[in-house]
Amino acid sequence: MKKILSIILAIALLISVCGLVACQPTQTKKEIKPLDGPTLAYLYNTSDAHKAIAEYIQSAVSQVGLNMTLENQDWATFLNTRKDGNYNVARNGWVADYTDPICFLDMWTSNSGNNDVQFGKGDHASLKMYNLDLTAQGYDIKVTDGTWAETYDVLISTIKSCTDNVKRYELMHIAEDMIMDTGCITPIYYYTDLYMISPEVKGFYSSPLGYKYFMNTTFGDKNSINVCIASEPDTIDPALNSAVDGATLCAHLFSGLAKWAMKEDGSLYIAPDCAEELVKGVVGDDGKVTYTYKLRDGLKWSDGQDVKASDFVFAWQRAASKELSADYGYMFEVVDGYNDIWAEDAAADAKLNVTAIDDKTIQVVLSSAISYWDELLAFPTYFPVREDVVADEKWATEPSTYVCNGPYTITEWEHNGHITLTKNENYIDASKVSMGEIKFFLSDDAPSMLTNYKNGDWQMIDDVPTNEISALKKDYKDEFVVAGQIGTYYVCWNINKSLLPKDSTLTGVEAEKANQEIRKAIGLLIDRNYVCESVAQGGQVPASSFVAMGMVNPDNTEFYKTAGHNDGYYGYYNVSADAFEQNCYDAYDILAKYYPVKAN
Repeated sequence: MKKILSIILAIALLISVCGLVACQPTQTKKEIKPLDGPTLAYLYNTSDAHKAIAEYIQSAVSQVGLNMTLENQDWATFLNTRKDGNYNVARNGWVADYTDPICFLDMWTSNSGNNDVQFGKGDHASLKMYNLDLTAQGYDIKVTDGTWAETYDVLISTIKSCTDNVKRYELMHIAEDMIMDTGCITPIYYYTDLYMISPEVKGFYSSPLGYKYFMNTTFGDKNSINVCIASEPDTIDPALNSAVDGATLCAHLFSGLAKWAMKEDGSLYIAPDCAEELVKGVVGDDGKVTYTYKLRDGLKWSDGQDVKASDFVFAWQRAASKELSADYGYMFEVVDGYNDIWAEDAAADAKLNVTAIDDKTIQVVLSSAISYWDELLAFPTYFPVREDVVADEKWATEPSTYVCNGPYTITEWEHNGHITLTKNENYIDASKVSMGEIKFFLSDDAPSMLTNYKNGDWQMIDDVPTNEISALKKDYKDEFVVAGQIGTYYVCWNINKSLLPKDSTLTGVEAEKANQEIRKAIGLLIDRNYVCESVAQGGQVPASSFVAMGMVNPDNTEFYKTAGHNDGYYGYYNVSADAFEQNCYDAYDILAKYYPVKAN
């Protein structure tokens, strides 16, 4: 799953120093009287880490009279509950899929499977209150009081067709402005990637997306390594996966046209994998870009059959289809023909503009040039699958039916126990795979993970208990790693759930404007510095925007530092420690507009 670092801390300590209590110095500026606010239901997936954050937020909002109940669900149920919009407010987190800000922005289009906020869905689909004016950017696009689909979806489509990189980034800042103005995204902190790895393990690397790579590792004279990156994956069908742990497994089991690779100096880059080379596209008179790839000789599936160009074509058509409705299906939006598939009056034969010229040649046409195309080719959603294999809907659940084309195959899967990957001798680069076996233990129990690491049973763990961090930094300084990761931990609000009092007379646009103001006010009540410094302790940075730090503008300035258009601070919230007290008072004043003071 897209996970955060473990945060396990006594809630009594949190409550004593956090929330609005921390906003009131000895000489307060004004009297804070609890308001008669609504009861909110906060949803999180079962984990001590997420529970600690949930209970902190619960205590913070209670100081102004907002009641919050907490509900936890197992990971798979939690994902579906959010996706279906059956929640009020929930914890969330997003790690970049590639190093371009658009991967933080295109997930909020109306048809995106990752649109947990429900923008453009349900009652919100018909709400006409958004404006989009791109005439200053040279586009004949100006919409006043439009729906989310008529404005935000159009904006994202425009961004993806824009070939002027400077203008494109300007448009992406406008997109983030639109998202953050709704108040439906409450950023908490920017991720770091915290893990432990034995000094005896050599050749390991991790991408800025959080994927871990073990195929080139060595562990002394042993041919097997034990690791733990997460609990039971929701899926390891590359088209359906939408989680970091699942992507790590898929990266060991499949080979796409491209892959993340490490240079001798330790830097990472996108390299050819199944493709002979990552070719340059040919731009046509209509602005569409055609790429033609040749597959390498000798590519095989794990069952010995040849990998063909038609396998890639089938996999891409499947992943982008309405029938599959994959969360990441929208990542094919850049390919010509995608919009035809998803049009309301779509023809039965609508498909992506990708063809197999012959068994070894793939031709794909993009709607316009994009800078991150090679990174998409390295993303699991673009991995090949074989039609006869996936005809069995349960193909990706058992070793006996799992056919892949990457460095490893699955030889054992004890569900909720471990998954054993064994070197795939049919893999074209099998001679370069140094680790013969990888046993992925399935757990999100951080204390247990650490115990297994300390006693030498596991050589790498991707989580540790927060209350152990200080000691680990000291006692395991060569094994405890805090690496950069492009991602944001945040709270998301269901836009179709009202926060207004039951007796409110506001409706339609006016009601939503009020809800926006309330959501943004609640976001001011969170002491992000305390969460980062005293709870998470993993080098996280308080988040003031949704697009994470690590993304850069064309002039190499950081995207998050140019977000929000504010003087004196970055982003959409002033998250400095000095600003927290005033933030709380400002929040109270806003909330007091909508909720009466609670009767004694």
